[in-house]
Amino acid sequence: MKLNKIILKNIRSYEYQEIVFPEGSFLLAGDIGSGKTTILLAIEYALFGLQPGQRGSALLRNEQENGEVILEFEVEGHEVKIERKLKRANKNVSNEFAAITIDGERIESSITEIKTKVLELLSYPQEFIKKNNLLYRYTVYTPQEQM
Repeated sequence: MKLNKIILKNIRSYEYQEIVFPEGSFLLAGDIGSGKTTILLAIEYALFGLQPGQRGSALLRNEQENGEVILEFEVEGHEVKIERKLKRANKNVSNEFAAITIDGERIESSITEIKTKVLELLSYPQEFIKKNNLLYRYTVYTPQEQM
């Protein structure tokens, strides 16, 4: 999998940020609180949606009603773009919208169906669709405090 670009709108400390990833391997480096973890959480959210036990309010920027993550990447010769949106309603933040575009074909579908398609693209076993499984987290990154 090769990450190409991520766009964050109202995600944690980012009001708007577009990051184009360089070719090859790269390192996210910066001072504490500079947004490295936010980028990793946004990648995880784009790929898999909110994980069991994860609160949408932990991703959505304070005082904002809507947030969005758009992730573009390549995998197995396919160009993929995933869009996910969060919405605040009363005190809860939930997934509002998800879409995936594969080689130019856009699919707007349920959160579960998008997740199924992503797992298929990444060659994950299909039994992970309904499991509360931390494999998602450790595929994307390992939190520093858990290394």
